[in-house]
Amino acid sequence: MGKRGPDSASPARFAPDDRADGPDRETPPLPPRRVKFPSSRIQIARWFYNSLIVLFLALMVGLLMYGHWIYENGG
Repeated sequence: MGKRGPDSASPARFAPDDRADGPDRETPPLPPRRVKFPSSRIQIARWFYNSLIVLFLALMVGLLMYGHWIYENGG
């Protein structure tokens, strides 16, 4: 392996960067974060409230059945 001298660097390494954004280059604006990554908070809240309603109805049906069973058996 030989030593490299100062003239052995590739010219592309020190070339001006054409990808740099300058005032003369127009880039499209990025979309807002809400558009790119929409939140599912509303959907999760809807699932939560619907599950609470189902649990409440199941509790009411269970208590009514239990009360009817106690009434029928002379509890």
